[in-house]
Amino acid sequence: MAAREEAAAAAAAPPRAQEEKVGVDAPTSSALLDLCNLPSSASAAERQSRLATLRSWCVDHPEAMAQLLVSLEHRDRKTGCMPLHWLAGTGFDEAIELVLNHVDEHELDVSVDQHAHHPSTHRTPLHYSARNGHLSTCQLLIEKYGAHPHPKCGNGSVTPLQLAVWQNRLPIVQYLVERNGTHVAHERNGFNCGLHHWIGLVPKKRWGGDNPCVDGGDGSGAEVLPLARYLHSLGISYESTPDNCNTQGHTPNHKAAWGGNIPLIQYFRDEHSVYDTVQDAAGNYAADIAKMRKNMDVHRWFLEHGSGDRAESYKTLGLEVGADIDTVRKMYYELARTHHPDKLEQQSDGDEKKEDSADDFVRIKAAYEHLAKEGGIGKQKNPKYDELKLLENHKRISDAAGNGASDNGDLFVARLIAVISDYGDDGFPVSLIARRWNQIWPDRPFPTEYVTERTARCSKEDGSAGTMVVRKKVKLLKWLKWRCKGTPVYFRNIDGVTLAFDGSKTRVMQEAEE
Repeated sequence: MAAREEAAAAAAAPPRAQEEKVGVDAPTSSALLDLCNLPSSASAAERQSRLATLRSWCVDHPEAMAQLLVSLEHRDRKTGCMPLHWLAGTGFDEAIELVLNHVDEHELDVSVDQHAHHPSTHRTPLHYSARNGHLSTCQLLIEKYGAHPHPKCGNGSVTPLQLAVWQNRLPIVQYLVERNGTHVAHERNGFNCGLHHWIGLVPKKRWGGDNPCVDGGDGSGAEVLPLARYLHSLGISYESTPDNCNTQGHTPNHKAAWGGNIPLIQYFRDEHSVYDTVQDAAGNYAADIAKMRKNMDVHRWFLEHGSGDRAESYKTLGLEVGADIDTVRKMYYELARTHHPDKLEQQSDGDEKKEDSADDFVRIKAAYEHLAKEGGIGKQKNPKYDELKLLENHKRISDAAGNGASDNGDLFVARLIAVISDYGDDGFPVSLIARRWNQIWPDRPFPTEYVTERTARCSKEDGSAGTMVVRKKVKLLKWLKWRCKGTPVYFRNIDGVTLAFDGSKTRVMQEAEE
């Protein structure tokens, strides 16, 4: 493939390309991309060696370099990136200057905001330098070569600022905010995600940022807090409100649950009074999201320390969240004496006041038992994944479809509908069903082999008529259609993506309209 590309490039080159010097071999696509992909461990000597090779290519083979820098055919096939993106992503500033000066000298059609191609559609060099933490490269691109300081890529309108937050690059975040103004910190991308969502998704390997062990950090995730506080100083809110949700209904708490950063979640609770009280569009609490991600320590933390139930129990007793058990017990006895029904009988107050006080006693007793006997454990759980709810749906499916329903004892279709409903009326991608299923019910994994069965007529050895079961391995979609025959589940191909839908919701809506 590389040889054909080089032959095509040579054939397309102007006649004067044949007059190029031959002091060094002409560059190829792979050779140039390899040179631009400077390892982070590269020594000064290696940088100079690569720079010398690049300079030789620019001087001795300008026409070949023009093709490699400009032509879509010479992009990196895996990422869709051109050489300039690789240089920016690795922070090879000297090479960037050499290439952009070469571009100006030969008037090539290459912009400092050159767009990458699929799958990195429209990402610019600044996207990569910001994401990978090269502050000097960001400054070079913007201040010397006039790069757009806030470009948006074609897939979701993601910006360099958002990528810098995602990778916990505080110095670059500060620089980009200073260059663009604080208003950019409040923008949302095509998925309605803002910086308050991105910070929860900082991967564990980037929790330490570029300066580990700051803010008391020990690799536990606390190193993300300086960035969180800086964003809050710009007016960014971490509250679990409808305005703070993305298109999936995820709050900052949901995203942090997925990212698994307990210190960040605790910061949301302690400094912003954020508890796990809000369900996303699919009905999931943050605790559910953590469990799907297999962040079981985060799941336990939400139940033990982050539930709204726990906070409400403390509030009922008039205590600060986290008060020790002795304080809880002392306050309970004090309140119980005041509101106990036996004491109310001795009072001459009106019946209405007695009734209110009796209700208070019930609430006080329930709050105490929740904290003292149950440890204040929360009960956050998406109700549609509960076994009882699945059984109800199973009965509904069976009653609606009669004997034709194939939702047998394993509640397969009921579980499938619970998964499909995560995307509401938009349909759930068939290719993602197994992954989501296994996140919700890891102890009941989705099948890995898809075999259909049908009964066929046959002749027995004695010549009499009989039947036999014919089994056949098929692909996922065909198997799903077989399993869901006679149920409300149906499938549609929309814009090249096969989606699964719950038809019972459509019927309910139609009946309501009638």
